[in-house]
Amino acid sequence: MNDLPWALRALVLTVFVVVYYKYAKAALFALCRRAAHSLPFGRRWDASERGGVLELAAAGASHVLVVALLVLVTGIDLTRFVSGAARLDLIALGAAIGVGEVALGSLLCRVLIEGVQARGRRRTGSVRGARTVPATAGGAVDAAVRTTGWSAVRATARSSGRSTAGNAEDRGERTRQWLGLSRGGWIRHHLKTMEAVSLPLALALTAVQVGSEEIVFRGLVLTWLRDAGPVLAIATSCLLFTVMQVFLMSSWRAAMFPVVGAIVMGVTHSVLFWHYPVLLPLVVAHVTFFLFAVA
Repeated sequence: MNDLPWALRALVLTVFVVVYYKYAKAALFALCRRAAHSLPFGRRWDASERGGVLELAAAGASHVLVVALLVLVTGIDLTRFVSGAARLDLIALGAAIGVGEVALGSLLCRVLIEGVQARGRRRTGSVRGARTVPATAGGAVDAAVRTTGWSAVRATARSSGRSTAGNAEDRGERTRQWLGLSRGGWIRHHLKTMEAVSLPLALALTAVQVGSEEIVFRGLVLTWLRDAGPVLAIATSCLLFTVMQVFLMSSWRAAMFPVVGAIVMGVTHSVLFWHYPVLLPLVVAHVTFFLFAVA
């Protein structure tokens, strides 16, 4: 299949990503949830924790199989990308990259949330304003003074202040609710695993999954499409990596957080791998990102 034009190779990868990440993983996770209720486990884990651990373990194992299948399809030798496994400087570099990606992703998500909420407030204000008769501020104050005196005006001002504070609290509550949505979907099995098992085991399971994702979307996709040039190859890799995040999420609000993270991470990792084809720091950055994102 290496003789195919790069566009057809990109199409093959797209079909593969959709079939596996949307349909195959959905069926796999459903099977894990059923198994969580039927298989014998220790009583210290509830059904959701058992399901989360099984889902993450199954996702990691299936990712390894996906990597093996794609290696057969593409004929790419992955051993050239795994050098430097014992280099502490690459591990430290990957951790620093992951922390920076978390910070940038969090900032972008906060800006998007504030923007969506501000737009909603403007729409609400426009609807309410259309239903009321406008009055000048001076006329409103004069009428209040003549009718009830300055004490009523001060009471109105205090009430307005409390209303403003209440609106700020409402906005904060809506933001917290939105953040809560991001902890559903496929992210749930990472959270449940970290709650149920020891940190080293949770890290190992997460590292297998995200390491496989780095191999797929950086090591294999970018290398197989390298003859398309950096712009098209990186754009294809980032697009597939970002679209994959949407699958199995409950809503666009819940998907916004992994999508923003995927854009930040996808662009950064793809550019780095294009110029320096080493996977270790990218895997470390991906794991670091997850630790900060789900902790």
